[in-house]
Amino acid sequence: MGRRFLAMLAITDQPIPRDRIEMARKDVTSLTPLIETDRFMLWSDHRHGIAHAAGHAVIGEIFDRGSTRPEITLDETMWIAIAQSRGQKLIERYWGSYVAFITGDAAVTILRAPMGDLGCYYIRLDGVLMIASDLALLSDLGCRFAVDPYALARHIAHPEWRRTETCLENLKELRGGDRLVASAEGVKHETLWSPWSFVTRDRMIEDPREAARAVRNAVHLAVRARAAGHGRLVLLLSGGLDSAIVAASLKAADADVVGLNLIGDDAASDERHYAAMVARSAGVELLSRTFDAERVDVRRSGAAHMPYPVHRCFTQAQDAIAAEAAARCGADVLMDGGGGDNVFFASRTVSILADCLVFSGFDRRFWDAARALGDLGQAGTWALACRAAHRAWCRSPAPRQPPAVEFLSDAARATVDDAPTHPWFLPPTGVLPGRASHVALLAPAQNLVEAINAQALTRAISPLASQPVVEACLRIPSWHWLAPGRDRAAARQAFEPDLPEAIVSRRSKGTPTGFVAAIFERNRQTIRDMLLCGHLASLGLIDRNKISQAFATPGPVRNLRFVGIMELVDAEAWAAARS
Repeated sequence: MGRRFLAMLAITDQPIPRDRIEMARKDVTSLTPLIETDRFMLWSDHRHGIAHAAGHAVIGEIFDRGSTRPEITLDETMWIAIAQSRGQKLIERYWGSYVAFITGDAAVTILRAPMGDLGCYYIRLDGVLMIASDLALLSDLGCRFAVDPYALARHIAHPEWRRTETCLENLKELRGGDRLVASAEGVKHETLWSPWSFVTRDRMIEDPREAARAVRNAVHLAVRARAAGHGRLVLLLSGGLDSAIVAASLKAADADVVGLNLIGDDAASDERHYAAMVARSAGVELLSRTFDAERVDVRRSGAAHMPYPVHRCFTQAQDAIAAEAAARCGADVLMDGGGGDNVFFASRTVSILADCLVFSGFDRRFWDAARALGDLGQAGTWALACRAAHRAWCRSPAPRQPPAVEFLSDAARATVDDAPTHPWFLPPTGVLPGRASHVALLAPAQNLVEAINAQALTRAISPLASQPVVEACLRIPSWHWLAPGRDRAAARQAFEPDLPEAIVSRRSKGTPTGFVAAIFERNRQTIRDMLLCGHLASLGLIDRNKISQAFATPGPVRNLRFVGIMELVDAEAWAAARS
C-alpha cells in the first residue's frame, strides 16, 4: 500500500517481550524497520518516511509552510526543536499527512497531523502500546476486537464526530492535532492543535480582498502539494463550486488530470452540464459515467476493515466506478472537493448576523449581511434582525447538533446522553456565535479526511480539508462568507477569475438524497429484516417497535426518515462484518 506503519512501545519498566518482537517481524515482512530498540520498534513502507539516529521518525508527507514538495530530511536544529517541544514545533512549522514519533529521555511522543489522512490506531497489550496505520496490521499480530455496543450507539447518534474511542473494544484512535506521550508511567493524551486558536479577534482578516487572497493562496498551496509526487490524477468533478476550485488549482499547478463526472439514475444527481463547463475552463478531459441502485448491496459494508461504520452504502456504486476509471487512466490517486462546504462555511445561519451585532452593532455590516442572508431565502430582513438579536444576547455561542436517536433504544439513548460533547462544539469564552458555528462545521470535514479507509482500491485526497486551508478560512470573519445571492462568498471571490460565471454564481447543488431513496425502496424488505433481526437489535441498540412503524406505510417515501434508517443500515452491515 505504501502508506503503512506499525510501532510497539514499552509502557512499563520492562522492555518489549522478545516473542512479541519476533512475531511482528514475521508478520510485517512488507515493512522496513526504521527504529529498533528493546523499548521502541517501528516499521513502515511509506516512501516519505524520515528517520533520525536519536530515535525520531516522521511517517508520511510533511511540507514546510509555503512549500509544495514533501520534505525528505530535517536538519539537526529542527529535530532538536521538535524533540524539545514534544511535537509542537512540528505542527507550527509543517503540515501534511503524517504521524510522528519523537523519542525523549523517558518517553516517546506520538503525534498525528491536524486534518491528516494517515491513520493512527492504538491498543495496550500486556505493557506494550501497539500503534498502527490500519486495523489489518493489528489483526495480523493476533489482536482481536469485539464490537463495543455503547460506542457504536454514540457513533450512530453523531456519525460525523471523530472521537478517541472507536466502535471496537479497547481500540482507540489518535485524532489529528493530538499527541500521546508514552512512558513507563503509562500513556497520556493531549491536544496540540485546535481550530479555536484561529478564530480569535486578533487573528481575524477584516479586509475582504485580503481574505480572498488568503483563501486562494492556501488552496493553491494545498492542491499543488498534495498532487506533487503523483503522476496522473482523476478529479471527481461534480460541477459544484468546491470541485471546480480544485480543478482550477490543478490547472495552475500544471497537473496531469482527468475529470470524472458520476451520474445517478435520478435527475438531482445529473450535473454533467456544469461539470463540462468546469472541464473546458480547466482544460481537462472529462469522463462521464452512470451508476444505479443495482450496484449497491445494502448488506455489504465498505468500512468492514475500519473500526467504525463511516462508509455510506450509497457510495458503493460511485467508488467502484471511480476506481475502474482511475485504473483505465493509469492514475494512482483520486482527488475531490470534499469538505469544501465545511471549510468555506457554506452556512446560512443567523449566527453570522449575531457576530455582526456583537462585533459592531446595527451598522452597515449587519444590514448588508442581513439582506444577503434574506436574499438566500432565509426570511425578511427585520425578522432576521430579531432572530439575530436573540442569538447574540440571549443564547450561548455554542452551536447545537441534536443527536440522531429517533430509532435508538432507551438504553442506547442513555449512553448518548452521557457522552462528552465534541470539543469543536465547546467554544472558549469570547468566541463569536458564527465563528463557533464555523468551527463546529469542520467536524464532518475532520471525519472525511481522518476516517480514511486504508483498504480502498484507490487512494482519495481531499485537499480543501487540509491544515493550511482550514487555518486560512478560520481567520475570515463569518460575514465575509456571505454576499448577495451567495454563500461561500470569500471562496467565490478568490476564484472568480478562474471559473465560469455560471459556476461562481450558481446557487443550486446536486444531492444524493433521491438516489438514497431509490436504494431504500429497492431494498425495503431486506432492510426491514436486517434491522429487526440483526446485530443492532440483538445488542439492544435499536427500538424494534419504531423500526416496524417506520416500515408500516407502503409506497414511496414521503419524508426524510429513511435517511436515518439508511444510516442504521450502514451500522448494521458493519456490525455483521465485524462479528
